[in-house]
Amino acid sequence: MNNAHSNPTMDFIKNLGETLAYVGQQAFDWIIQASWKKLLLVSLLTILTGGLIHLSSLANTAVLGSILVKLFANKDKQTSSQV
Repeated sequence: MNNAHSNPTMDFIKNLGETLAYVGQQAFDWIIQASWKKLLLVSLLTILTGGLIHLSSLANTAVLGSILVKLFANKDKQTSSQV
């Protein structure tokens, strides 16, 4: 009856979720701290690479998402520093 605590599949899924959360947080922090020039260069490279490996819709979604994060995160940062 102790099988629920020693399930390797559930341990893997838990570790994968924690890893994805960590990577997402690091990416979010980099997007906020990076300059617009760096973000646009990385966006261009992402679109080109996505086109080469036939994942252009995923690349376009990632680029659009990162630009939206940069736009809205900077507005929140500026309004909180002005108060």
